[in-house]
Amino acid sequence: MTDVVLRAIVAVRTRLLALPQHAERGQGLVEYAVILGFVSVVIVVALRFLQPALSMSLNNVANSF
Repeated sequence: MTDVVLRAIVAVRTRLLALPQHAERGQGLVEYAVILGFVSVVIVVALRFLQPALSMSLNNVANSF
C-alpha cells in the first residue's frame, strides 16, 4: 500500500514541477498579443488624426485624373 502511495506522490510531484515550463511557453504568446494590440490601437489613433489630410490628398489625386 505504501508503494502505491509513494508512486502517486512522485507522479503528482513530477507533474507539478512541469507546470511552470508550460506556463512560460504561453507567456511569450500573450506578450506578442499585447504588443500587437497596442500597435493596432496606435495605428487606429494615428489614422483618426491624419484622416482629414489623407482624405484631402486622395481627393486631389482622384480629381487630377
